Amino acid sequence: MTAPIRIVLDTTAITGYAGTSVAVGEVITEVGEENALVALPIACLVEAYRSVPDDQLPAIGLLVGHPSITVVDTDPADWLALAGLARDLGRSDVAAALLLAIDSDGYVLTAEPDAYGNPDDMPVIPI
Repeated sequence: MTAPIRIVLDTTAITGYAGTSVAVGEVITEVGEENALVALPIACLVEAYRSVPDDQLPAIGLLVGHPSITVVDTDPADWLALAGLARDLGRSDVAAALLLAIDSDGYVLTAEPDAYGNPDDMPVIPI
């Protein structure tokens, strides 16, 4: 049985981790202690890798290799749901994180909770 996904790191959480955010590291540790997983949507991982300074790139590699981390791509069958969310939210990486959190009954960890619409109505945890 595969461990459940509890938290999805969006682009801002991944870049925060690369910039040595203690809060993101603590969440990863807590989720791992619960025998659950933290997911990195491919779209967020790519955007974070593109946007961090060169000296923070190794941290993203360490994050991907962490035992509590799983890298997840959007199911091709969900392309229309992803496209609709991207239209509504204005960003495909934000849409990918939200769709994965909804599909896994988890939460998005983010430094930009407003990017997801009304944070009170969304499965979003601000950092």
